[in-house]
Amino acid sequence: MYICYTYYYNMVITYLQTTSDSQAEMFLNKDNTYVDLCSSVIPFDKRDKGSLLLALISQKKISKLIVQNISMLGRNQINVLNTIDHLINNNVCLVSQLERLETMDEYGRVKQDTILFLNIFRSLANMEYKNRKESHRFGIQQAKDLGRYKGVGGRQLESIEEFFEKPKNINILRHLKRGESIRRAAKLVGASPGLVQKVKRWAQDHDRLNT
Repeated sequence: MYICYTYYYNMVITYLQTTSDSQAEMFLNKDNTYVDLCSSVIPFDKRDKGSLLLALISQKKISKLIVQNISMLGRNQINVLNTIDHLINNNVCLVSQLERLETMDEYGRVKQDTILFLNIFRSLANMEYKNRKESHRFGIQQAKDLGRYKGVGGRQLESIEEFFEKPKNINILRHLKRGESIRRAAKLVGASPGLVQKVKRWAQDHDRLNT
């Protein structure tokens, strides 16, 4: 669940994340408040309010974005990095409270420590991506060695990331996280119970039900 509230005229936005329904209701009662009820696996630019935020940035209506921590800006390190790059390229200062990060000085120039931070973060994101691909290849090789690997029509099987990026699977996972039963989630999404069971099983195997 994501919450952001914005002040258009002084061009400052605070973007928050919460898993508490009561906290969400508190923010809903405030002026200039946006609430995104969505799974954390959805990329920042695919969220309803995240995409609106980027649209406002493109219209030069925002000069500063404040977050509790940078993990709120995406579904993984690469997505977070792309969001931060987009903010900087559009002259939006990012302030992250946990990391004590402020990307620009009072003159709108990117700080040197920001450049260092982003270079380190970019290296870590690269490492995460390479490790994920290597883990995927290793898993396939293990399955082949055990005789359990099956292709789909001769094509390579989809990765875990690709599976959970499908819109229907994103919605299924969102309902499962809310505690819906397999049958109820299938009805809400318009999917087969078999698919919901698969999403649940894969989510449990890859620790996605609690994220």
